[in-house]
Amino acid sequence: MSDRVLNGNFYFPIDGHFVSQKQVRINEILQDYDSSLQLQWIPPNKRSSKDLAFRVVCFPIGRPAYLVCTGEEADERLLAKVFEADQKNFPNKLSYIDNYNNALELVKAKEMEEKRQEDHELAAAIIRNEKSSFIHNGVDFERRGRSYKSKTYIW
Repeated sequence: MSDRVLNGNFYFPIDGHFVSQKQVRINEILQDYDSSLQLQWIPPNKRSSKDLAFRVVCFPIGRPAYLVCTGEEADERLLAKVFEADQKNFPNKLSYIDNYNNALELVKAKEMEEKRQEDHELAAAIIRNEKSSFIHNGVDFERRGRSYKSKTYIW
């Protein structure tokens, strides 16, 4: 992945396109679900008028790659299609609505995990801080020993 980020989007200098945080998150969920799955975006100049913008491709070990599904957006609907395609091998099929709800829960869980990681990194930065105070989002995290009463003490 690229190390350049602009307004929450990742920039890939190889092809000059931006990939949104949501697309990265959907790809991570696909990788967690099955490591052989990959989200791909088809640039407009490389697709026909009938092609959709995104596709999920499976790269099984020792076998040729194959298309799992396509979608206009990389979102919960695409994940629901992947779940539906996977369940064709199982006798107990869930409905598309159930698959969509499961996909929504996975996306929310992934967002909460990312938020928890950000909070953890912030807490680590505050603890490593050598200053006497640290302000984040209007909250002043203060070390003990200063006489301000409206502070949140970290120790």
